[in-house]
Amino acid sequence: MVQKSNSIPYGFAVGSAGSLSPKSMAFFENVFRSIVREEVDAQLKAHSVDVEEGKKVGGGGGGGESGGTNENLRLRLTNKIPSIIYTSNDIEAENGEELRVELFDVVNDRIIDVTHPLSSAWIEIVVLDGELFDHGEAINHLDFDTSVVAQRPEEGPWLVGDDKRFRLQNGVYSITNLSFTRNTFRSRTKKIRLGLRIIYDSNNNYPTIRPAVSNSFRVMDHRSQLNKKHHTPRGEDEVWRLKGIGRNGKYQKRLTSRGILNVEAFVKAYQKDSRSLRKLLGNRLSDRKWKTMVEQALQYVPITIPTFHPPNVQENLEQNAGMDQNEAVFNQNIYASNGNYEFQDQTVLDNFQDSLFI
Repeated sequence: MVQKSNSIPYGFAVGSAGSLSPKSMAFFENVFRSIVREEVDAQLKAHSVDVEEGKKVGGGGGGGESGGTNENLRLRLTNKIPSIIYTSNDIEAENGEELRVELFDVVNDRIIDVTHPLSSAWIEIVVLDGELFDHGEAINHLDFDTSVVAQRPEEGPWLVGDDKRFRLQNGVYSITNLSFTRNTFRSRTKKIRLGLRIIYDSNNNYPTIRPAVSNSFRVMDHRSQLNKKHHTPRGEDEVWRLKGIGRNGKYQKRLTSRGILNVEAFVKAYQKDSRSLRKLLGNRLSDRKWKTMVEQALQYVPITIPTFHPPNVQENLEQNAGMDQNEAVFNQNIYASNGNYEFQDQTVLDNFQDSLFI
């Protein structure tokens, strides 16, 4: 059997200006195609072996009931993170509830069975670039790993808390002890996401389980929370809680100079004479900001003053009369008791005197 050779046959010529002849070009094209095909086949074969091995790890999804593979399992967050959160505060969901994660079986449309070995898998939380992973976009491990935000040595870790790594409990977990150490001001988009993935080790390698990615959000310094605007302001809130009015800014100073100290006073001034109030804030206030300011103020919750009910006069008189009657009875009892004591004392004295003359 003659071995196939990739050497250039004798007689293949080089064309003018150093270019290959058409016959030589065809030869090299066939050689390169053969080399590329062999390399691609080898890579595909290796990949298929890895996939088959990955399917065997941990058994089928849903405790062996789904009849599938770990590709049917994925991590997911069941609630959203607010669009703005603050450093040092525990991360919570939008409604103030605990942030909940679960390992979900998409085939059976349920949380993984409690008997499945992955129902107690270890999970790691990382910080991801906020621009990646649009809503509903399929998440693969390569994109997930490359989008992890690098930690700067001089700044320390992004996240602190016991729940940076945790173990699922029957396939679910509630994150209660996790907070950011710094804001996202230096980020290009000023937004980030949380990413959750199963921790890899030599005994539990689950490459086919999709990681979870949260919605994008901003992290602000907790000190700025003191200056936070109230979406639905209270009547007693200082007037700078309204959008468009800076704390200790010119608009607040102009309003307070006229006695408009809180939101309720602002609303009353607007209802009384909106033009004068608008003029007080000045011409530099745009119509858009003015409209936003007024709309927010009109949604305020009024100040609640505890009501005081004056006591009923007749009822008080009856109570006092009753007290006077009780006092009189009490005094009579005391007088009767004193008289009894005096009588008893006198009887003892007389008996004592009679005994002296016997």
